[in-house]
Amino acid sequence: MEMIKRKEIEIENNSFSYIHSKGHEENKNIFFFHATGFNAETYIPFYEKLNQLLHHEYSIFALDQRGHGLSKASAKPSDLISWETFFEDARNFVRFFKMSENIVMGHSMGGVVASRISYDFAKEIKKTVLIDPVLQPQSFKYQIPFFNISNKFFISLLSSFKKNRASEMINNAKKRRFEFSDKDEIFNHYSNRGAFKDWPEEFLKAYINGGTKILEDKVRLSCLPEWEAKTFAVSYAARTKFVTKLKNITYVPFASNGSTFSSEVKKVLMKNPNFIFEEIHGSHFFPMEKKDLICSKISEFITKD
Repeated sequence: MEMIKRKEIEIENNSFSYIHSKGHEENKNIFFFHATGFNAETYIPFYEKLNQLLHHEYSIFALDQRGHGLSKASAKPSDLISWETFFEDARNFVRFFKMSENIVMGHSMGGVVASRISYDFAKEIKKTVLIDPVLQPQSFKYQIPFFNISNKFFISLLSSFKKNRASEMINNAKKRRFEFSDKDEIFNHYSNRGAFKDWPEEFLKAYINGGTKILEDKVRLSCLPEWEAKTFAVSYAARTKFVTKLKNITYVPFASNGSTFSSEVKKVLMKNPNFIFEEIHGSHFFPMEKKDLICSKISEFITKD
């Protein structure tokens, strides 16, 4: 596999950044989508380990989603009313590349985006990996047109779930510090704390490198608090019932602790014989915390006939 490179692409008059590495096989691709608040570069140690296990056969294409990483696409919180924005960006992204023997995968919100790509490009996608995807009963229940969502509806919907974990994530995102003197200060601020508590240093450094913008006298997180909070908030409006209709083999590893993959949704998806589920001992961030384990399991899934 060649050195991992960062590239730019124009999608619908918006500039997006993505991570790319070319594998040995011409038509074997892995499309990866990151979690809310992170960026494509965060997962570089994950990509490297996975492709090592896959003998460097696959090319990697990992998009910095709108409002994240180094993508420059418009990201006004007031314009974001559903995850359909991310779905559409992802659809336009994968269309740019030759699609033959493709794997699509994603983590958290990225898992939901990956599932949408799997659904929309069923003939081009060979297998799907949804890593602890954000799939909750609400998103299955509220099948509503995005463009008809009123502020009043949003307020009532959010208040009805105010005690759940997502509401806490919204509030935490709004309060997140986003400006620092330099990257070292960011590293010291996050190291061994909160969601990053059990992250190996290589992942935290990759997250910082791919998720910050250097200004004249400070460094700023690329995913601003208002955008991250709004992304969490509109997850309730994501129409995800299409996941039940995925036609290719789909592996869903989910966390034993603090998973965003609802057991109620799992019961529904178990009716589809194309799904394979596996509980991974660890937190929602097990791709970082248990890289070798999960990469081994994903590699086995991809290579198994």
